[in-house]
This record gives sequence, structure tokens and C-alpha cells, in this order.
Amino acid sequence: MGRIVASSAELAERHRPAVLAYLVRVLGDREEAEDACQEAFLRAHRAVGRLGADANARAWLYRIATNCAMSAARRRARKHARATDVDPDGLPAVMPSPETRAQLRRVAVAVRALPPRQRAALMLRQFQGFAYAEIADSLGGSETGARANVYQALKKLRAALGES
Repeated sequence: MGRIVASSAELAERHRPAVLAYLVRVLGDREEAEDACQEAFLRAHRAVGRLGADANARAWLYRIATNCAMSAARRRARKHARATDVDPDGLPAVMPSPETRAQLRRVAVAVRALPPRQRAALMLRQFQGFAYAEIADSLGGSETGARANVYQALKKLRAALGES
């Protein structure tokens, strides 16, 4: 039993910053991402004993985090987007120029408009550096499906941002 606790603690220590950054990108809200991250590591701690010796622990952990993010997004949708004092696009308050701020806002809106699975696949690929096989493991699908999700996400972003 002591080894399982140490393993989940090691997983948390090693992967928490990257998982939190991923969840912030997926959810677009740091507080919500921190809650989802805490829930993900709690679930991982409870289930680490079932993780096989040959399993990809990183992909397994991101799958749990993605599931927590999807649950959080569903809860948010049910609450009908609560009002906050935070910039709705999650952008820093100080930006170099109004043009840059407007561009970043357009990108943030376009990314948020992506279906959750495509957004998660894109974030895993672009920001976490996951291979398609790892994305498939993390999202619970095939490698072909992971490629399709990333491709569709990029295609939708280009269309939304007026790029060809």
C-alpha cells in the first residue's frame, strides 16, 4: 500500500504543472482548471493501483484530466455561464497593444467554440507535445481519431480566423 501512495504522489509531483496548464487551456478559466486538476489527481490516486506496469501513466493521467475537464464544461454549460469580474476570454489585463489583444480574443473565442474533444486533442498536441498515440490513449479513441480531431480543430480555427 505504501508504494501505491508513493506512486500517486510521484505522478502528482511530476505531472501537476503540465496537467494544470493543459486544463487551463482546455477550460479557459484558471479556478475551474485548478478544481478539475485537483479532482483528476484525486481520481488518479484512487485508481493508481489498477494501472498496469506496462501502461502509459502520462496518457492515463491526461485521460483522467480530460474527463474532469469535460465534466466541468458540462457543469458550466448547465449553469449558463455565470457572470464574473474576470476578462471573459481569460486574457491578461495588460497587453502590448489593442490590436494584439483583439487578435488574442478572436483566437480564444475560436478555440472555446471548438467541440470539447477537438479542443482537448489540439491542446494535447500543440501545447503538451503528445504523439497521436498518446492523444488516443488520453481521449479514449484510436490514433486515426486523434489525428482527425486535431485536423478538424485546426481546420475550424483557420476558418474562424479567416485563414486559408
